[in-house]
Amino acid sequence: MFDLERRYGVDQELAGKKAECDGGGSYPSVMPNGEWGLMPSRDLFKGLLTGAYFETGNISWRWYEMVILKDKPSNYPDEAVWCERGFLFVMDEAPESP
Repeated sequence: MFDLERRYGVDQELAGKKAECDGGGSYPSVMPNGEWGLMPSRDLFKGLLTGAYFETGNISWRWYEMVILKDKPSNYPDEAVWCERGFLFVMDEAPESP
């Protein structure tokens, strides 16, 4: 049986870091049969991680919250997105030289 309970936490090491994620979404569109439906898509998001996450499933899937989106699909209505750990890329910047 699949565990649908969510367990929440905060990863302080990721809080405030710039990141990119390849996220999935569903958008209303005309389906191949000519009727309206939800078409899945993959989109690129760039923003800041809050450090907040939730886990779900027996084999735990962890999702991180990203806000202040600098890059998102033009038809994406929200200012936050949840990114699955496997599709999240933290953009560590090298420290500036003196």
